[in-house]
Amino acid sequence: METRLFRAFLLAGLAGGLVLTSCAPSKGPALQPDTSQAQRYVVVGDFQEAIDAYAAITEQYPGYKSVLSEYAGVIEKIKAKADQSFDSRDYGTAEKMYALLSTNFPRFAAFERSLSFGPPLLSQRILECRMYLSERRARQSLAAGDYQKTLDSYRGLPPEAFRDSRLSAGLQRIMEELKRLADTAIARKDFLAAGKGYAALLSDYPLAEQAGLSPSFPKSAAEEGIKKCRTQLTKEGLDQYRKGNLKEAIAIWRGLLSFDPDNAEINKAVDTATEQLKKLKKG
Repeated sequence: METRLFRAFLLAGLAGGLVLTSCAPSKGPALQPDTSQAQRYVVVGDFQEAIDAYAAITEQYPGYKSVLSEYAGVIEKIKAKADQSFDSRDYGTAEKMYALLSTNFPRFAAFERSLSFGPPLLSQRILECRMYLSERRARQSLAAGDYQKTLDSYRGLPPEAFRDSRLSAGLQRIMEELKRLADTAIARKDFLAAGKGYAALLSDYPLAEQAGLSPSFPKSAAEEGIKKCRTQLTKEGLDQYRKGNLKEAIAIWRGLLSFDPDNAEINKAVDTATEQLKKLKKG
């Protein structure tokens, strides 16, 4: 009898243990980082958003090798697209992508050793893009009549960049073209446009000297051009002022100040005419 009771008790205990074991929560698979949104950014070409998304994921899941590998692959893909734009001479697009990689490079610290490039290469490519774009951007400014911004794209380049014959030749062409346009403007008595052109040449002449260029005109030619435009616009403004056309006089003199801003006499004339115009309006 006792033996049977003992066996029944043992069987009941084993059954209870099986029930408890079957009721215990099962251990599911580890949570996988979701990179689907980051991948979508890559597909549509929104590379900054893609980098931001991957950076957030790697911060949340540090050391996750599959994510780091995928992240590194995306960075290589962006670099490849930049190279493709560079090779097809789309330097504007290439410059933007190289600059994006350069700016964000500190965020690639976890896998930067596996990348096929580093900051020095990116800096070199950015410089090359700017060199090739300089003449194109200068010509766009010339076409728009914005002579004072014509050589802005050259000013930001380091001195060593001008050792490249293509860059220095482009600068030479732009300066000669700007001089021709200024001479044409003064011949048709457009002293405002001519003054802006000569002023741009004068301010950028040191850039030509730095690049080792020998323009077909001396620096004094730009100075003489500015002087002639200054004289003519001063006279035109005075003529309008004497006729009582204050608004016209002010407009002419302000045009003069756009390329000769430190002209104390004209600054004073504008102030005087402006005050007189205000009094006339009140009266």
